[in-house]
Amino acid sequence: MLLSFVTLFSLTQCSASSEHEGQKLIPDNSVIAHRGSIYWAPELTEAAFRWARNSGADYLELDVHRTKDDHLVVMHDKTLKRTTNVAEIFPGRESDPIGTFTLEEILQLDAGTAFNHKNPGQARGSFTREGVLLFEDVFRIAEGKRIKRNPDGSRLFNMSDEGGYSFEYENDPADNGHRPGIYIETKYPQSYPDLEKQIYEALTDYGWNPLETNRQNNTSDGFYRDGKVNVGNTRGKILVQTFSRDGMLHFKDVFKGEVLTSFLVKSPAPEDSAYESKIDEIIDFARSSGAQFIGTNLSLQDGEVSNRLFLERIREAGLKINVYSFNTVDEMNAYFNPGLDEKAAPLLDGMITNRTDLTTHFYKKHDSRPIEPSQDPEEILDELGYEP
Repeated sequence: MLLSFVTLFSLTQCSASSEHEGQKLIPDNSVIAHRGSIYWAPELTEAAFRWARNSGADYLELDVHRTKDDHLVVMHDKTLKRTTNVAEIFPGRESDPIGTFTLEEILQLDAGTAFNHKNPGQARGSFTREGVLLFEDVFRIAEGKRIKRNPDGSRLFNMSDEGGYSFEYENDPADNGHRPGIYIETKYPQSYPDLEKQIYEALTDYGWNPLETNRQNNTSDGFYRDGKVNVGNTRGKILVQTFSRDGMLHFKDVFKGEVLTSFLVKSPAPEDSAYESKIDEIIDFARSSGAQFIGTNLSLQDGEVSNRLFLERIREAGLKINVYSFNTVDEMNAYFNPGLDEKAAPLLDGMITNRTDLTTHFYKKHDSRPIEPSQDPEEILDELGYEP
């Protein structure tokens, strides 16, 4: 009986140790660029991700879908209508799911003009050439490349006689040396059977699969080098997340618990009579699915964090917390420095932010990140060649 107890205790300790070891693969106080940027450039476009990379984000966060002909593309919504001109190019199909479009059709869309119309203060004429990105594009941007284009600004690609695509990239002349990781969210995975397996295979093809490559290392010393972000060259370069419980279990099966995972969930409401039981159930599922992180939404009331108990319970369970999506310094203060108490522990481990520029400055001010903060965001866009 004593032997059984010791064995059980050892297994539990090993499991907890493994979980915590995995958490060391991501830097503390991570800056996670939500959709690249939704403020300074059209979300999930080349402009947004080049800007986020050069702004010093630790991770480029993206949402992935699959086309009718099985290509992975980057888009947040279930349809294309909010951020593209799909209603103009394919009238009557604007409310159709992304999975009903072929890649050839999606490559015809403009993903920048809608941003200019909605955000005149940040509009730039050159954003009109922005298109819907391929999944691979974001990885190449993280490596310091950009999409290779024709003289008119259109994307350069070739098609084989069999209908296969060949896309080209080139070294980005404005690359400043930051090498972020990639933070992948699956959208509506129930609509795309075996999406998680396809992501695994794509990461292998791109040379970004931590299970298939020998790129290293797993200590905090490697996250920043020579004053630049280096997360993309470490074992923690990939994190996958989803709101889908089935998706989390599929990630566990496909990645064998060897890639960082985050269970996304909307915070339960504190006024709910079942608040504490819901907290326990969420945490139990996250742990059983192999998650190292829980990602949850901002929950503020009168400037104060209203779901503090939820966050404290997550931490007590040995999981880490990333919160989405920050837009202001006041929001950052509420979670990082609760009640403006300098000795208070942060209520999160990383910020999924729409304002990488603000977040890098925030962490530097609090001496929580070892590299210099972002330069002026508009200057970065200028240097990247995005003309007003």
